[in-house]
Amino acid sequence: MIFDTLNLQAVEIFSSKLDNSAGYTVFHIDSSQITQYETQNLSELISASTPIFVKSYGQGSLATSSIRGASATHTQVMWNGVNINSPMPGQSDFSQVPVFFIDKAMIYYGPGSIFQTSGGLGGSISLETKTNWQNRLQAEVQQQFASFETTNTSARLDIGNQKFQSSTRLFYTQSANNYDYYDIAANRENPPVEQRKNAAFRQTGLLQELAWKTDTKTALWAKIWLQENHREIPPNMLVNAPDGNEGSHEQLARGIVGVDQFFDHASLKVQTGLLYSFMNYKNEISQIDDDNVLTSSVTSAIYNFQGFENLVITTGLDYNHHRVESDNYSGTKLRNEVAAFAGANYAIKNRAFLNLLIRQELIDNKPAPFTPSFGVSFKPVVDWGLLLKANIARNFKAPSLNDLYWSPGGNPDLQNESGFSYEAGMEYELKISKFKLNSQVTCFYNDIDNWIMWQPDSVFSYWTPSNLKNVVSKGMELSINANGELGKVNWKYSLQYAFTSAENVEAVSENDQSVGKQLIYVPKNSVNQIVGIGMWGFDVNYTLNYTGERYTTSDNSRYLPAFTTQDFSMSKSLVIKRNTFKLQFAINNFTNKQYQVIAWQPMPGRNYSISVKYVFNKKCYNYETSTRLYSQ
Repeated sequence: MIFDTLNLQAVEIFSSKLDNSAGYTVFHIDSSQITQYETQNLSELISASTPIFVKSYGQGSLATSSIRGASATHTQVMWNGVNINSPMPGQSDFSQVPVFFIDKAMIYYGPGSIFQTSGGLGGSISLETKTNWQNRLQAEVQQQFASFETTNTSARLDIGNQKFQSSTRLFYTQSANNYDYYDIAANRENPPVEQRKNAAFRQTGLLQELAWKTDTKTALWAKIWLQENHREIPPNMLVNAPDGNEGSHEQLARGIVGVDQFFDHASLKVQTGLLYSFMNYKNEISQIDDDNVLTSSVTSAIYNFQGFENLVITTGLDYNHHRVESDNYSGTKLRNEVAAFAGANYAIKNRAFLNLLIRQELIDNKPAPFTPSFGVSFKPVVDWGLLLKANIARNFKAPSLNDLYWSPGGNPDLQNESGFSYEAGMEYELKISKFKLNSQVTCFYNDIDNWIMWQPDSVFSYWTPSNLKNVVSKGMELSINANGELGKVNWKYSLQYAFTSAENVEAVSENDQSVGKQLIYVPKNSVNQIVGIGMWGFDVNYTLNYTGERYTTSDNSRYLPAFTTQDFSMSKSLVIKRNTFKLQFAINNFTNKQYQVIAWQPMPGRNYSISVKYVFNKKCYNYETSTRLYSQ
């Protein structure tokens, strides 16, 4: 008898003793959803996976979010710990973020965003890429063909070992985006069918990541994201504009380098980077041809100490410098942001978890509001899956550079938007054999003062921003996620529901009709439901999204009707030794629902896509055996 011995590669495990999100609401987008939508953009992933309302002007057009009734500028988008919201409008365009460049996505609702950055009065979206330290060679190529003359090509190459890793991702997508729609502006009772024009777009991108381990406690890494975006901007149904009238062209480069250092009872993470973007916007009718150049340098350091039992102490510093040269500003504008924060997570007998964070920022050498946050989670019975949680926090949002300096109309005297947030809820987990259930219910209350609003100037003929509104948003969120196995069948079910009441509680003027009314483009009810089944290499997914009425006027006299979209996809995977072949077919909006997310901006009806993916995966083993465990 012959015995073979296989010595496995070195394994290093980095784990956290305590959860720094205890007491807060954090939603992890399922990795299978990320894989399913990897040929799409962030707006489509968020719409398909959460009840968050995505304010989209159509496929390939501007897409932003409203979380808990807050505005688009109140959602902070983080990429590997770096805020990628543009300091100019103060927001991110989700249509310009490819899902193919994402390995992990999390939603931090409300005050949970303070652990990453300020300004997330609604919340933050964290996007991450992960380094796989296995010895391997993996290559993949994917080609998608879709309706409206849309194509997407992507490729990825991962290669490395325990000491060095390289990951390269490339994608190219283009679309004529010439879908049919019913023109209700021409005739509401019997609308003619028109074709969307001047809506084409294309995107090209590269993501390169490198990582080195100099020893068992030190890792160096670098990430570079390059992308070019070109799109035509179509007019709404009410406007008849000439072909090619409006469009934008953007080039961006994002690069960060960092080091992760682990000690016996502590860890230190330091990173620095440079963000650059160039955008040209044209509108022939308005005779606009403007260039905007933005350069930002970002640096951060986070230190975690775990030398005490059941206690983790965190401290950190952030420094950001922004420089903008714009045809819409009178000269070059600069902004400097410095933030210092400290936090502590403490566990009491595995039943209560306390979470405290304090944050202080300086913006152009002026102190911003002090932002403390406190959360608590409690298990009534240790062996039960029931967890009660609550938190209270203060947060603020500085005016964007457009708010301050846009010419004409900018208001340099604007104050910070600020407010208090309150949350309470419960979470329940159940595991029985191959069945797993996670459910959460959260109630929230946000009071935001000095809400910035643009309105026509009473003297001049342009719009200008002011600190006018006091907004109170309150509501409830329900989340149910279950999965299991029945014989050879794997299944999953997800239900996400959000009820949001967001009202202006302070009159802007004597005749203000918006007091006590729902904010425009904030649906009170939204639902997301996913059903998935997998067997014999087949995966079938059904997604339903319901978006309630959205008012389009501040006095709530006009609204867009509620709508429901339903999507279906099916894929088949075939594994032959080191090769995997995957064929996926999808029908989006298969009921051919005619709807608008934004008034007079038609959305596509029923549409199709088919994609073919090939993956070559070669795992290599060496004969070193070493296991190390670090906490962070």
